[in-house]
Amino acid sequence: MATDTITALGAGSGVDVKSLATSLVEAERAPAKAIIDKKITKSEAVVSGYSAVKYALSTLQAAFADLKDQTDFESISVNNSQSSAFSASTSSGATAGSHSVVVNSLAVAQRNTSAGFATTATKLNNGSAITLTLTGAGFPQVSNADQTISVTTDTPAGIVDAINKSGKGLSAHLVNTRDAAKPYQIVVTGKTGLANSFSLTATGVAGLDFGTNLQTAKNASLTVDGIAISSSSNQVQEAISGVTLNLLAPTATTTTTQTIDSVTSTVTTPVPATLDLTHDTSTAKTKIQALVTAYNDVNDFLKETLDSKSTLATYGGTLVGNSSIAHIKSQLREMMNPGATGNSSTPSGDIKAMRDIGLEIDSTGKMTVNSVKLDMALMFNFDATVTMLSGNQENQSTSDTGVAGIAGDSFKKITAMLATTGSLTVESNNASKRITDYQDRLAKLEERMTALLARYTKQFAAMDSIVGQTNALRTSLTATFDGMMATYTNK
Repeated sequence: MATDTITALGAGSGVDVKSLATSLVEAERAPAKAIIDKKITKSEAVVSGYSAVKYALSTLQAAFADLKDQTDFESISVNNSQSSAFSASTSSGATAGSHSVVVNSLAVAQRNTSAGFATTATKLNNGSAITLTLTGAGFPQVSNADQTISVTTDTPAGIVDAINKSGKGLSAHLVNTRDAAKPYQIVVTGKTGLANSFSLTATGVAGLDFGTNLQTAKNASLTVDGIAISSSSNQVQEAISGVTLNLLAPTATTTTTQTIDSVTSTVTTPVPATLDLTHDTSTAKTKIQALVTAYNDVNDFLKETLDSKSTLATYGGTLVGNSSIAHIKSQLREMMNPGATGNSSTPSGDIKAMRDIGLEIDSTGKMTVNSVKLDMALMFNFDATVTMLSGNQENQSTSDTGVAGIAGDSFKKITAMLATTGSLTVESNNASKRITDYQDRLAKLEERMTALLARYTKQFAAMDSIVGQTNALRTSLTATFDGMMATYTNK
């Protein structure tokens, strides 16, 4: 049975040469491996630190992004003195201001009805299809021309279903009038507005007629800031820029009596509703406070990565002595107080810098906010504050070299820091490459140690063989000498 060479070592010499060979190899491997492992650990910490810094910077970048566009501040609060008459909603085009609105009447749709039918399943054309002809300028597809609606089931219910599925802008439903003989009538309704008046006829079908008018189509009538407006819809857009008015009812009226030449008359006068649009400063304030929090969080984190005595788990002290991180810290401070004056690239009136809206950085590097000063700036210098922060830009490209206010300029700078060509990514990639190189060195070290163990094993095997032969020879000679002595001494 074959025996492993290293296992058999020591059989001739009595020395545990297997353990000796392994110990010699380990003594050579351990210090070299420890040095490489330490370098890998340090490089891994650097990569981890850079990743955390990039994440922290991305949160600050997001905070600047919320303030870099003019529309980021276009949140308008609506105050309506007659909300029962209309509601108002704003879009990005709305601006602060006060408006007068009078709703005289609402837009209504034409509504016609048919004659009565005995049941909803009464056959109206002996089971044959019916063609309805729709005439009206305000309906889709073929303007100012007749349109047809095909009815395959010639019953009142079938007609209602066909009209509702036709896509012609009409709706229909059945009404039960409780008439003893013919209780069911078809009511057809068009779209609101005078232009959507219609005529619906059924040629050649006795008793099928929609000529009874219940309601005539009319436009809404309103006055906005003294200007008369007629609308086919009760949803009136752009009567005020960026505002949609949803008309609900006529505005309130006041009634007075007057006597002229002994004739007394009653005069009804509409009471205009006041629609006030004001800047919603709470949204802007929340975004600015979020920027302050993000800045302080990033600044504190960078300090921890540079502090060799940091107790922060995982990332503390991972970038001690790193000049790039120290430079980023100074760049962030410069963003908040740019240039020699500390002013924005787009100052406006009395609002030239962060300090003018209550934001300042103390001696420890922490940013503080004076809420009273911020409230005053947003209340009385809102437009100037927007200009100082955003430069009144909108979706400016990060490659655009034009001024963009403190928020816009800072957003572009952080974007450059986080780019694939930025120092953070480049140095992180370099650290990752060093880890790969160190791991290659570890692999080569293991190859050398494996070869060294094989060499030691071979050498010790030879030595053990020689020692074994020597011991055997000694034993043989001893026995010979003992025999000779026994012969001479007769023992």
